[in-house]
Amino acid sequence: MTPLSTSAAMPPRYPHLPGALHRLLEAGPWQGTPTELYATLEAHRVEPWPANPVSLSLWLKHHAKAHGVQVEAHHTGERRVLRLARGANGLKGATIPAHSGTIPPHTAAFWSFPTWAALLETLPRLEGKHLEEVTLAFDLGSSRTAQTIPAGWLPQVVERWAAQYPQPREVRVYPGVVEVSTVWPLGKG
Repeated sequence: MTPLSTSAAMPPRYPHLPGALHRLLEAGPWQGTPTELYATLEAHRVEPWPANPVSLSLWLKHHAKAHGVQVEAHHTGERRVLRLARGANGLKGATIPAHSGTIPPHTAAFWSFPTWAALLETLPRLEGKHLEEVTLAFDLGSSRTAQTIPAGWLPQVVERWAAQYPQPREVRVYPGVVEVSTVWPLGKG
């Protein structure tokens, strides 16, 4: 008999940290020292929480990728600098900006695209996800629009919206029915 993996049975050490990181990265990549990151995330602190910047750095090194956060670390000669971005969102080969990615399931996973053309290019991969309904949303800077539609209608709706609103700041596709204003409020992106 094979022993159970203890890591599979253990709850996550800092269950609120991935959500806090994704909220921080909504506006795009973040760069700074581990101490600066720790201070920035303090506003989102919910226990259990890393005790200090070193604990945070270790968590990032070992767990960030699994939670959809890309981390690059380098030294400037005087200090260690981290660069964080939302990880690739699982649509291999898609033309997606580096900050695109998923957010934890309790806040609704999504696919993000910089343009309508990038979404249209990726539609065959989305169709392979066997979705019944999707919520399509886009950001114009001053407002956001969203509509839940049958997944099969996505190409037609995208083409119609692309003609009407040719230059969105970001386009998102959420699987299923999502209240977009709850997961993507104005002023956070």
